[in-house]
Amino acid sequence: MKKVKAFFDKIKNRNIIFVFSLLLCAGVISFVAFASNDAGIGSIVVSKIEAISNTTETTTSLYKTEPQQFEISSQSKVQISQTTAQSSVKTSKTSVSKNKAKPTTVSTSKASSKKAKATKTTTVKATKVKATTVRTTTVKTTKVHKNKKPAKKKTVTTTTTSVKKVKKKKKKTTTVKITTTAATKAYTPKKAEAQSYETRDISKEKYTVKSATTGKKVKSNGFDILCQIVNGEISSSWNEEAIKAQAVAAYTYLRYCKANSITPELGVKSGYDSRLESIVKSVEGLVCTYNGTVINAVFCASSAGCTADVSNVWGSNLPYLKSVDSKYDADYDPNYGVTKTIAKADVKKILQKQGVTLSTKKKKWIKVLSKYNGKYVGSVSIDGQITLTGSKIRSLFGLKSSAFTVRYSDGYFTFTTYGYGHGVGMSQWGAQLYASKGGYKFDQILKHYYSGINISLSQEI
Repeated sequence: MKKVKAFFDKIKNRNIIFVFSLLLCAGVISFVAFASNDAGIGSIVVSKIEAISNTTETTTSLYKTEPQQFEISSQSKVQISQTTAQSSVKTSKTSVSKNKAKPTTVSTSKASSKKAKATKTTTVKATKVKATTVRTTTVKTTKVHKNKKPAKKKTVTTTTTSVKKVKKKKKKTTTVKITTTAATKAYTPKKAEAQSYETRDISKEKYTVKSATTGKKVKSNGFDILCQIVNGEISSSWNEEAIKAQAVAAYTYLRYCKANSITPELGVKSGYDSRLESIVKSVEGLVCTYNGTVINAVFCASSAGCTADVSNVWGSNLPYLKSVDSKYDADYDPNYGVTKTIAKADVKKILQKQGVTLSTKKKKWIKVLSKYNGKYVGSVSIDGQITLTGSKIRSLFGLKSSAFTVRYSDGYFTFTTYGYGHGVGMSQWGAQLYASKGGYKFDQILKHYYSGINISLSQEI
């Protein structure tokens, strides 16, 4: 028994030692296993952190190349990558140390995401690595500003300026009405064919004319009085055809006035030379007629690029006194574009005699309201109180023509006139220019300015 007991005691001691050794070996093996496992988890975490950094940087670089996106500087990208990596390492280490036997979760630090304040979308990807699950987060950003909200996209508006210009109120301007009806519109007659004419002696006829210069009446025989009128109305040195046209027009007017018991008021000047006398003699006794009747052959010094329709000047409707073109006026007529300046004090005196009390707005004192036949003024507003005709303004201020413009500046009114006279009928300067520049004969000149007429030998009276 003693031997058996000693044997079992011996075995018992060995088992204790064996069990102890087994336990010791198991502990060493477990320690080595856990250490290697810990190192593996650390490497995995580091590799995933680098993937997160690379993903963030790649996503940022891709957004940099997209149109209409805000760019992130290279310095900002480095700071974001470093901050994200450091935060992720700290988080992952803490998770591993606390939960070695459990799956470890690695996520982006909330603190770093708050600083960026630019997270739009989050993509979660799960990857199984042995017994550990690693969660990766992809952060897409558009623009990063510390402690500031993401900036809004810029928009460019190109229509603001144009819209404002359209909406601006335009200054009120006076509407100028220009008559263009069939009865008043100027036209250019075709050049008539020149003809030859017979003449007759008119020296036995008696006429009385009131001198436009002296106001005195002048009485003489037909031929002498006609030579005085031509000498008083135009220059004796003018083109021969223009002098002939003036002689025929003047004699026609004498005959018309005599038939209607009118004493004509014309320029008369004695002492005419032999040249003028010879030219007048070559057309002696010729008159202008319309439908067989001697016409009212009025004439003026010059026109404003075209003659005026008689209906606009005197109100009558004579088919041969229509507005016609006078194409040489603007280039050669010395009366075209003449200016006259009058002080505001003198203008005020003249206008107040018309029964108005003028305001302080000088530019409103004389305002053209309407025109006819181009530049001829039809009506004028006087300070918005009364309306006068262009002819009346011409008379009040001694202007050459009722075809004018007016402006006020620095205490003076400046009138610019076009032509000289009433503008109806033949233009004397126009006749000279058509003869000298256009090569017209006297009858072609007369048929140009007096519409639809004929030229014939007058009957004795």
